[in-house]
Amino acid sequence: MEESQSFGQFLKVLIQSADMTHLEFYTSLGIKKPYFYDILSGRTNPSPPELQFKAMEILNADEEAKEHFFDLAARGRGEIPADIAKRIQESHSAATFIREEMHRVV
Repeated sequence: MEESQSFGQFLKVLIQSADMTHLEFYTSLGIKKPYFYDILSGRTNPSPPELQFKAMEILNADEEAKEHFFDLAARGRGEIPADIAKRIQESHSAATFIREEMHRVV
């Protein structure tokens, strides 16, 4: 996957790969046309995590595509990738592991 690719560019590829139109996608996602095109163009940040997960369900993306999608969205939002944040929230051991790794690095 191309590292310099924008979130909007990658989302377009995923929609096309799912053999969907933009209208079918943003309607299924439950967002309005202007917001969708603002995301694609980069005029607004990628959608929030709950919509990111819904988008991945709608597009039935493979694991590699999901990871790239979450990474690009996180970069655009200035956040931790949504899939990683969700894992940390759901698993006490994940948070403990990260803290242990932080102590080792310091």
